[in-house]
Amino acid sequence: MRTGGAGRGGRGVGGRQRGEGEERARGRLTGVQLLHATAEAVPYAKTGGLADVLGALPAAQAALGHDVLVVHPWYARLAAEPPPLWIGDVTVPFDGGHVTVGVGTLEAGDVRFAFVGHPSFQRDALYGYPDDARRFALFSRAVPAVADRLGFLPHVVHAHDWHAASLAALVRHAALLPPGFAGLPSVLTVHNAQYQGWADAADVVAWGRLPGTLAGELALHGKGNLLHAGLRTADRVTTVSPSYARELLQPAVAYGLEDAFADLGPRLIGVLNGLDLEAFDPATDAAIAAGYDARDVGGKATCRAALSHELGLDPHRPLLGVVSRLADQKGIDLLIEALPAALEQGWNLALLGAGDPALEAALSAAFAAYPDRLGGRIGYDEGLARRIYAGADALVVPSRFEPCGLAQLIAMRYGTLPVARATGGLLDTIDDDRTGFLFTTAEAPALAAALARARRAHDDRARWRGMQAAAMAMRFDWARAARAYDDLYRDLVAAPRPAPIATGVAAAVGSGLLGEDVGS
Repeated sequence: MRTGGAGRGGRGVGGRQRGEGEERARGRLTGVQLLHATAEAVPYAKTGGLADVLGALPAAQAALGHDVLVVHPWYARLAAEPPPLWIGDVTVPFDGGHVTVGVGTLEAGDVRFAFVGHPSFQRDALYGYPDDARRFALFSRAVPAVADRLGFLPHVVHAHDWHAASLAALVRHAALLPPGFAGLPSVLTVHNAQYQGWADAADVVAWGRLPGTLAGELALHGKGNLLHAGLRTADRVTTVSPSYARELLQPAVAYGLEDAFADLGPRLIGVLNGLDLEAFDPATDAAIAAGYDARDVGGKATCRAALSHELGLDPHRPLLGVVSRLADQKGIDLLIEALPAALEQGWNLALLGAGDPALEAALSAAFAAYPDRLGGRIGYDEGLARRIYAGADALVVPSRFEPCGLAQLIAMRYGTLPVARATGGLLDTIDDDRTGFLFTTAEAPALAAALARARRAHDDRARWRGMQAAAMAMRFDWARAARAYDDLYRDLVAAPRPAPIATGVAAAVGSGLLGEDVGS
């Protein structure tokens, strides 16, 4: 990582040179400074796929020659060893006054991370508190000040999910931004539109020190909604697969935001997520019983036997795997309803997951009823997850909607064929009857029919081996996703920028936004 320390006129994290547009205008995007704002990133904090993306995409972008800064909350249980280096405090305009936040930094390869410290992030869990919207509105408001403290002036700000979505509104409309941030191009990536960040409409405007006239435009059905604020103000909105981008025009998938997504028109773009092919490689994975690759999958039988023994299952039957959150979105209720048919077809099942207590109870009861056919664990264990990916013959992914999905990508990498609903990223990554098995309707009989197709294919060893080879040959790497984002960024940095609506102290005074210091 080029830390430089050169200030705004230098290179690397220290700043950027203003005369860099000619080469980009000729078509090759080079040396761009990218700022990502996220609530999660592997390995520091994770509750879902958002963390996987922000643990991998920035590194792929750095490999293309870009300078990348990721800004992230400094949680109480941040999984960073050694911990970030505290470099001081910054004062953030927020909610009619100012709030002091701490700034910590560390480097992961060629990517620099900055962490925003505040008492509201010093809690046992990442989310689930009544003031979540306020906490992450403060985080978004702090991002420019933290980047400025590091001397990092980006070409593009890239916000992720509702936690950071209001950053797009801030760089377009807010007062009291650091020099150079007003009017910067912005991208918002929606990883899951189900989670939106609801609040009072007046609070959303006040927290961000935004012009009061924006309250109506940014609100959704009269209430404040941080994700909606980002959709209304970002220059581009991306989702994590092309099919999910199309599905977000449907009320059942967009959770009330379908009109906002429709209004984006061509500014809504689906960019398929990737998989870290080095981190997930059955040839080198130390967590599995035997290594193997596409040329010789003999080790996979050893993995299945070892997993069956670990879970107390009959080792002579074909094995289904499930690695999933136990939630309505994931269609686990469909799986439970289809279990009798799956057992009748001859499948065993290995499952790992946690979530909805009712689903956990139903699965625990099924484990007890069929101890030699169903096994697994309620909870999460990275090693067991990998052993299921390697040891199962097929992976069941019956999601009602799936923005992208990581499980099916890992499964195919490990020669485990996905049986999945044809939705979102599952539809974009699985070739029906070639690399997996798709079903259309979110109903247990449709899942059972797909499992029956997979069972018949499994009985034809030559066909199954050919499908395994095709699945293992797929390469959904992060370099491809990084290049797709390059195309998007190129359009933004080359486009003329409109004048920001409200900048500087004069604008803040004129709109009555300056207030008393509210401390930290």
